[in-house]
Amino acid sequence: MSKKIYEMITNQIIEKLKAGTIPWRQPFKNGLAVNRKTQKPYRGINTFLLDDGEYATFKQIQEAGGKVKKGAKSQIVVFGKMLEVEEEDSDQLKKVPMLR
Repeated sequence: MSKKIYEMITNQIIEKLKAGTIPWRQPFKNGLAVNRKTQKPYRGINTFLLDDGEYATFKQIQEAGGKVKKGAKSQIVVFGKMLEVEEEDSDQLKKVPMLR
């Protein structure tokens, strides 16, 4: 895992704190950050990183026949899942978190 991802997420949280927003407190809004294609709300660290609204990948926008405006800014979304990896000294499987 690259330390660069951790630094980017930490910097975003610090920017929100400096702006006066505490990202881990639930705002008094009903909206959530959702995926435009699936309409599923984002979970985990993404709830802190993303503002309310719909988000889509560049590929999802192209598949829908849309275009991204020139100069549009992207947002970081963290994908995480648990991988099963064999230990080197034994044949047992252990679960390891993976973030992308």
